[in-house]
Amino acid sequence: YVKVDYETPILRKGCMESPPLRHERPKLFCGIYTHNPARDSTRLAALSYGWKCDGFLAFSTVTIPSLGMVGILHRGEEAYKNMVQKTRSIWSYIATHYLDQFDYFHIGGDDMHVIVENMRSLLLEHESEPIDAREEGRIFGQLASKGSQALFLRGGAGYTIDRIGLKKLHEYMPKCSTKVHKPAEDNIITMCSRKVGLVLGDNRDSCTGQQRSHSMHPGVLSVARGISTSEFDEQLKFWGLLPHPTEKTVKVGMKIGFEAASNHSVTFHQLRYNSWFVRHHALIYRACPANTILGKLANRTDDSITEGGA
Repeated sequence: YVKVDYETPILRKGCMESPPLRHERPKLFCGIYTHNPARDSTRLAALSYGWKCDGFLAFSTVTIPSLGMVGILHRGEEAYKNMVQKTRSIWSYIATHYLDQFDYFHIGGDDMHVIVENMRSLLLEHESEPIDAREEGRIFGQLASKGSQALFLRGGAGYTIDRIGLKKLHEYMPKCSTKVHKPAEDNIITMCSRKVGLVLGDNRDSCTGQQRSHSMHPGVLSVARGISTSEFDEQLKFWGLLPHPTEKTVKVGMKIGFEAASNHSVTFHQLRYNSWFVRHHALIYRACPANTILGKLANRTDDSITEGGA
């Protein structure tokens, strides 16, 4: 189940949890990339989690202010295979108009669901890092590896850049893969972030080593066993080889099924159908009607349910 950090973000240091003694809430901007035919998905994103962010925009092919949609211009055609150019334009737009208004900037697709309360707790962890790390600029999310390529942040689960990092990335953007027309915007943005010296952050749970950002939906997580040659099973094997986030001499080992997901998860991806998105949101926030099967499950009194979340 996923716990939701209602009301006050929780500061986690390894396995220790406590409310912050002094908390100046950092401002979070949330953005999604989308297109006009998916305006229902845009509306769901805005109504479910977008309003909880301090700012929200959907970067689309048309501008509809009432839905928080802005038409974004970019090089090349509007197509999945040209996501690199669309994402370059999105980050440039955000930096041009909102750099000084927010502290952190998170973007992902219109099939991404963000648990904003838990995201704010994650931001507190970054806020508590040594000052020299914060001054370099950071980009963080779900670490991944593809073949012999360097580590990169998977775009499906979304990734987050702090203000200093976005300023550096924006200044470098005129040199960042200006002629590349590919779908792998996550690889490209990670590469350009490395070139300007951003610190690459890992969203894994600092206590358990489990993933907190998920590039797949819960259905895939529940059946994945790391035994096939599928891309996701290969990622499970890769994550199992990573050292523990805070105990560097310890290997986490491969987590399979729901064990792969931290109770403090922040994002899920591939909620492609509106019914999936709505049901997922209702389960996370225990909003299913009490007379339904899922509602009755959420109202059970055993320890696995009552701590909040689903």
